[in-house]
Formats: sequence, C-alpha cells, structure tokens
Amino acid sequence: MQRKMAWLVTMAWWFMAAASQVNAVGITTTNRLMAETRFATPCYTIDSGIPGPTVLIVGGVHGNEPAGAKAAESMCQWPIKAGRLLILPRANVPGLAANKRLIPGLETNLSNLNRNYPRAKQKDSEARGDLARAIWKFATDNKPDWILDLHEGYDFHQLNDKSVGSSIICVPLPTAQAAADEMLAAVNDTITNSSLKFVRRNLPIDGSLARAAGEHLQIPGMTLETTDKQPMEKRVEQHQIMVHRLLMRLGMTDESLPLGNFLNIGGQEDTPPPHATDKIKVALYKGSGTGGNGPPDLLRTLNESNAPTSLVEISPEEIRAGALTNFSVVIFAGGSGSQEAKSIGESGRAEVEKFVRNGGGYIGICAGAYLATAGYPWSLHIINAKTLSPKWARGRAVLKMELTSAGASILGGPPIVNVLYHQGPIVGPAQDTNLPPYEPLAYFRTEVASNDTPKGIMINSPAIFSGRYNAGKVICISPHPEQTEGLEYLVPRAIQWVVSAN
Repeated sequence: MQRKMAWLVTMAWWFMAAASQVNAVGITTTNRLMAETRFATPCYTIDSGIPGPTVLIVGGVHGNEPAGAKAAESMCQWPIKAGRLLILPRANVPGLAANKRLIPGLETNLSNLNRNYPRAKQKDSEARGDLARAIWKFATDNKPDWILDLHEGYDFHQLNDKSVGSSIICVPLPTAQAAADEMLAAVNDTITNSSLKFVRRNLPIDGSLARAAGEHLQIPGMTLETTDKQPMEKRVEQHQIMVHRLLMRLGMTDESLPLGNFLNIGGQEDTPPPHATDKIKVALYKGSGTGGNGPPDLLRTLNESNAPTSLVEISPEEIRAGALTNFSVVIFAGGSGSQEAKSIGESGRAEVEKFVRNGGGYIGICAGAYLATAGYPWSLHIINAKTLSPKWARGRAVLKMELTSAGASILGGPPIVNVLYHQGPIVGPAQDTNLPPYEPLAYFRTEVASNDTPKGIMINSPAIFSGRYNAGKVICISPHPEQTEGLEYLVPRAIQWVVSAN
C-alpha cells in the first residue's frame, strides 16, 4: 500500500511538472485559412493554458513587405506564460510569392488587402473579398483583446513625412497609446540616430485591420511600420522588439526572452522556414550623381537568394542622418564622383568618412572610386591615390585587366580578363602622409584615350586598388566588372574583403 501511494505521489509530481512546462511554453496548434484555394495560409494558436489576454499578430498583408511576415513567423516559437497568441504570418500568400504589394489577379477595388476590412462608418461588420472575410472571421471568432498588423514603409517618417516607415500607428484609445509609447521606447533604445527613431502616429488608415479593430471591435489595434531602407534582419528585429514589449506589458512573457534565438526555425509543412541572419548588410548609394546599369546590376547580384549579401539602397538624406550605422559596407557606384559628393554634402561626406574610420567597408566603382581618393577638395580622402590627369573623359571600351597576386587572393577568377571601362579614374600615389600606401589588386594592360586625353598613362596603371583607413577597408574599382558578363563575382568578393575589418 505504501509503495502504491509513493508511486501515485511520484506520478502526481511528474504530471504537475509537465503541466508547468506546458504552461511556460504554450501549446501550438496549426490550421489552414482558406484551404484548397490559392490564398491558403497557415494560422497558429499558441495557448499558454493560463488566463490572460489574446493577441492577434498578422504579417504579410502587402506582398512587398516581407519583414513583417518573417517577424510574425519567428513569433510562432515564442514561449508565453499567460494568455494566447494568434499568429497569421503570411496573410497575402500570392502577393508575397510575387513580391507585389497588392493581391495578384484581383480587380482593383479588391486587390489591396489593407483596405478590405470593415470601414469606419460602415453599419455592418462585413469585410470585402474572400481573403479579408476569412481573416476577419478568424479574428472575430477568437475574440482578441489586441490586434497588431506588421508592415513596412518605404522611408523613415522623420525624414520623409509622405512615408509611414518607422512608426507605430494606433487607434486613439488611451490603452493603445500608452502601450505604443512603451513599445516606441523599447525599439528607440536600439537606435542611436534621432532622425531614424520611431514615432507614434494616430488613427490607422480606413479599411485596415488595425482601424477595424478599433472601430468595430472596440479593442486596441496597431499598425507597426518598419522601414525597407534598412537590412532585412534589422527590420525583423525591430518588429520583434515592439511586439515583445507589448507582450511584456500584458504579462504574457518574460523580460529575458532572447529574440535572436527565434529567428532560425523550421521543419514540417506549415512551420515557418528558417531565415538567414548572417548576410552582410550592404548599403548602395542612390541619389544625384549615380545612374546607369551598375546599380540595378548590383541589386540583382547582391540580393540573389543564395548570395551572402543583403543590399539596400540609401539616400543622401539617410546618409546625413547616420543610417550607415545599420550596415557593414557602403557602395558608391558609377556616375559622377563630384556630383555624388555634392549630393551627400559636407555632413554626408563626414558620415561616410566616420563610417569607414570606425570599421565600415567602402567599395567605390568608377565615380565611387573618384569619390574615395585624396586628390580633390570634395573627395573623401580615405585612400592614398589621386588622378594623374584632369582630363578624365577617356571614353568607353572593353580593356584587358591583369590581377596582381594580392588581387588574385582577394578577388579570385582568372589572372587576365576583359572588363568594361567607362571613364573611371586613372590614378597614382597621392603621397598623403596621413594615409598608408594603397595596394594594386589589378592593372590595366590596354587603354582607351579619346577626347584628347593623354595616351600612355593608363597602361600599367591600377585598375583596382585597396587600402586601409583606420579600422576600415577600402577597395576602388576603376572599370565596371558588375556590368561585364562573367565578372559579376568580383564585387561580392571585394565586399568579403572589406567587411573582414568590422
């Protein structure tokens, strides 16, 4: 009898411990919304088993805003200690697949999912279109206490008031506004530049899920907007920080939740796929002074799914505001070096110089190489080179280029290649005593000398050269390998070298 009682006590303790573990982590169930249709998408319910609030999190409403979807997917693995999480990571599956904002194949008045929920002055609570109706039914059936919709703006709101990027837009309820301010404080603690910090805006757009939450369910609804001018990992992390802070406020999770541990998840069907977090974050200057085929070629090459890099275009205003702190490498491509310098201005040039000095990588291609040199009042003076002649308009041609042993080690590929050239800098040492000597990585072995430019100075001059600037590294490329078929590998390998310093 005593032995049986001891066994029962042991089993009771085991079940209590198991129940405690379930409550700490939550039980996740998966269903499919609109199964057997092109809109079919998984939705997750994470139930702690302990009374508490119900929070609905939706991502991927606009198909060209993937960070919200990725962040919502990562939250499917979050442990909660009270209440329920309802997560719909990929609301607009066709749009996400096509990388299109709107739902492909629908008439115009139904294609924007973020306008299809019950309107403010609408007497009934009916959504428009099959997909919005299914999501609205999922919401109303589960009676959430909060609704969060994860989006991305195209710019920083403080720099461009036409964009809602880097903001929390909440319904004008005191509970929502107080929570939003706490969420803002959490995410802004991770941002050093005041111009890039998040702000609170009131009243989500009519027809959005967040607005319908306030108007028809009388519950706090929020649209969380990151900014797609930042690397994917940064946007995902910012969404995570804001949502996590709300869950902490509601008593649903602990302060110690390590957000980064929940980025790599995956497994079976309907389980969110893993996401790479180790891609090199690269900023590509986009503004006055640059153009041609180089930037789109770089965007395509550096953003390929299997590429080790993640490239985002960055404006002069964002450079001046300090946005380079979000990146490991900056690229200035072809165009006009003096116009690039004028566009970013003196304060922008100071930000680029500081970025490289503190360990950032710099890649200058053609105009960007001119910009890096020490030979002009407007240049960055981050590499000890200057142009050999004021006559720069040498023309356009395919020339022979030979890699040095250092260049072969860094850049790889065959030792002698044909490369497109279009008026890039022809340089020699600048003799700047404040800078270390540059190292040639490749030489021109043939030349073009149109428009009365001096002949002979181009042959055996550096076509690609590198240098160190304090804690940072610089590679300047006079020709255009990114526009030369078969040489697309060269810029990514240059990035690998300059990023090794930081």
